[in-house]
Amino acid sequence: MKPEQFSTLLEMLAFRAQASGEQTAFTFNGQPTTFAKMWRGINRFGAFLLACGIERNTPVLIALPNSAEFFSAFYGVQRAGGIAVPVFPNAGSERIFSLANLCGAEMIVVPSDLPAEKLDFFRQHANARGFTLVTVSESDAQPAAEFPQISPDDIAFLQYTSGSTGNPKGVMLTHASLLTNIRQMIAGMQITPDEIFVSWLPVYHDMGLILKTMVPFYLAAQTHLLPTNLRDVRPWLDAIQKHKATFTAAPDFAYRLVLRHVEPSEYDLSSLRVALNAAEPVRATTMHDFQEAFGLKDVMVAGYGLAEATVGVSMWTPSTPNRIDKRGFVSVGHPFPNVEIKIISDGVIQPPNTVGEIAIRSKASSLGYYENPEETEKLFWQDGYFLSGDLGYLDEGGYLYIVSRKKNIIKRVGETIAPQEIEEIVDVIDGIRFSAAIGVDKGGTEGEQVYVFAEIRESIPQEEWHEMALQLTADIHAHMGFRPARVHLLKARSIPLTHNGKMQHMRLREMYLGGSLKDKILFPTY
Repeated sequence: MKPEQFSTLLEMLAFRAQASGEQTAFTFNGQPTTFAKMWRGINRFGAFLLACGIERNTPVLIALPNSAEFFSAFYGVQRAGGIAVPVFPNAGSERIFSLANLCGAEMIVVPSDLPAEKLDFFRQHANARGFTLVTVSESDAQPAAEFPQISPDDIAFLQYTSGSTGNPKGVMLTHASLLTNIRQMIAGMQITPDEIFVSWLPVYHDMGLILKTMVPFYLAAQTHLLPTNLRDVRPWLDAIQKHKATFTAAPDFAYRLVLRHVEPSEYDLSSLRVALNAAEPVRATTMHDFQEAFGLKDVMVAGYGLAEATVGVSMWTPSTPNRIDKRGFVSVGHPFPNVEIKIISDGVIQPPNTVGEIAIRSKASSLGYYENPEETEKLFWQDGYFLSGDLGYLDEGGYLYIVSRKKNIIKRVGETIAPQEIEEIVDVIDGIRFSAAIGVDKGGTEGEQVYVFAEIRESIPQEEWHEMALQLTADIHAHMGFRPARVHLLKARSIPLTHNGKMQHMRLREMYLGGSLKDKILFPTY
């Protein structure tokens, strides 16, 4: 069988176990797992679930961090005919139970290495709510089972949206759509079996799961996984250097952390062919500064994707110089093969260089949102296109530029401003660790005004706060031609983020207007 003949993820892994059984499927924290061993773990856990009475197409919540046992659980659920639902494992029991209720899951998979006391407490709490807690270690002695036949159109897993602009919705992804997007990304990124992947991205979320594990499994390429922990970026760079990685990926903020906390002369990253920058607004300054610092050329490439498209939508061909428009927006390249994009405003397709909502058509597109027909109906536009919720434009050459999330855009006296434009100015000021810009309309004749919130470093003395606010205001005026209506300096870690590091602008606005941000403001300006 050739990879292009795989019809389900399970068929792909069964083939790898047979044809590449003793080859390492992945390493986690330096510990290798072969394809044969991974497949045995998948079958054991699948058999365990069948023994537990799992029914066909039943969602099973998987609250596991990056680990070898994640794959036993994720694919084991599919092997048993269920629907895998990976979620952020440290979200807290109430969040996990809420997502389980949302998708109708009755079984929750938790880490085998939880301390006994914590596991017992969690299990009692779960049982009281009608959920059954299980661990992968409970499947160690399961007998062989008669597994159900899985078809390409079966839902493989639900990817719950991160909630950066609204309530979580379970994106339905079939085996067919996943394999289609895997092939689209391999073609668009020119990925080969000789690739060496290194990733700290969470495997419970789409980019880390699909691009950084499914793609290498498909090709039997090397992939080295790390814990999802960016309190120290050095293990990530250590792994790239040690394994001579050719392909890594991260959101823009992760590369900014590297520039902030690492001395570039300590690392040789010259093996990299691709450092994908995606999953949040891509900054031209980050791309330039990262490559300049590490002596790289045309290695960092901007990409765009979202769960509703499975994951990948567009990216630059590797080794291609980046394109940046006059407002500083970075192009995320051409769509992947068999992905079509239209720019829509008021239901009308827009000409080149006109900003509107990005509409996407692809064979990899999601079926919609699980058991949520109302939101599913809102998702789709016409002729098979779905609406992304992102604003952007296509230039004359068909290159895509992302401007902002539609709900985050600031409309000031007739001008459309993306928060990213302001945040890039503020984040480079000494003493600022993180910033966010939102639009606030208090009902006056002036309409929506720009409010800026900036977290400051704890080392900055109080007597410098006023001068910092003045500099922030002056820098915005110098670059943008206007002064923000309000500037608030905040304590560290005050700006709300999703579990994947995306800024929650709408949540920030709600916190500010609702008063819950008041205790986090160190220095307000009025």
